Amino acid sequence: MKYKVLLLMLLVQLSAVAQKSIQVADLRITVPTAIEKPKSIKPQEGVYYFGFQQGDIIIVNVEPEKSDQALNLEVQEYTSGSTMFSIKNQKRIKNLRLPAPRKIAYRFILTAANGKAIPAQLKINRTPADEESRHFNTNITWKTKSDTTWTTVSEKVTVKGDLVPVTLVDKTFRVASKANLNPSRVAVPFKLPANTAHWVYWVGVGQESVEQLKNMTSMASKGAATLAAPLSPVAAFGLGLIPSLPQVSASGSIDYYFMNKASADKFVADADSDWKSYAFAQGAGIISDYKLVQLSETPKTADGTLYTVFRNSNTVTGLDITLKVVAFEQEKKQVTKQVRKPQKVEQTFVPVFGE
Repeated sequence: MKYKVLLLMLLVQLSAVAQKSIQVADLRITVPTAIEKPKSIKPQEGVYYFGFQQGDIIIVNVEPEKSDQALNLEVQEYTSGSTMFSIKNQKRIKNLRLPAPRKIAYRFILTAANGKAIPAQLKINRTPADEESRHFNTNITWKTKSDTTWTTVSEKVTVKGDLVPVTLVDKTFRVASKANLNPSRVAVPFKLPANTAHWVYWVGVGQESVEQLKNMTSMASKGAATLAAPLSPVAAFGLGLIPSLPQVSASGSIDYYFMNKASADKFVADADSDWKSYAFAQGAGIISDYKLVQLSETPKTADGTLYTVFRNSNTVTGLDITLKVVAFEQEKKQVTKQVRKPQKVEQTFVPVFGE
């Protein structure tokens, strides 16, 4: 009687376990003779991936189609590659029970033991630890992860250096009056260097404006004390060493504009209705004027040349005009730096468990 009770209790327990067991896979497969060591999660005959919840008991059955055929099974933890179970030369695998110590992805690797592919049935079930984890999704999706190995190398790189002033125009010339036979309109061309960051122009009428500019030379020299060579006030202003240049606000007789060659030729020829000036800078009736012009606001011309044009609107008096144009080139130099570079990039796959 005692043995019958024990047997009944055992049958009840087995029945309860069977009821709790959930099917993970029931696959008709071909077990290959050999496989390459799995390095990715691409579909491959004989290699299967499933996820399990912590506390699961995994039950594996593999039944070859013919009883005289033998196979090998290895179960690996996917993330670490550690072998959790391995068995060789088995005619069948029946109710192999494996624990899931944590939420884990397992890789099941099957190969034929006798050198010939084997048709077989693969069944995997899981017995969850509790009712809460019963509906855990064993399907796995994969996220690509890049593992980069870095190295540091010495490398010559190009960096921006100091701004270097380059004088493009520094001249005084006469613009005749309207009544004079000489031209009352004059054009002065200049071309900006390739590495120009910005440029400055200064226009002065008569000797008094020039003297005012000269009087700033001592201030420019103080600002340039750390530089290798003395600077003109215009260059010092362009480098930010002095805050301003002389500018007389009184009314005068000189107009100036910036143009391309075609418009400058028409302007000098006194074709009033047919020339066009650029809007970034101009002056009407000035005695002195200046501006720092960024490269971004500088017009592009077909020949790369800009023309500063002047008009004397005085009827009887010719005027001496001084024009100074200084460009500021961005110096480029080679320096040796320690540069961090990727040495090797490996693509790995991280399991993402279904919800």
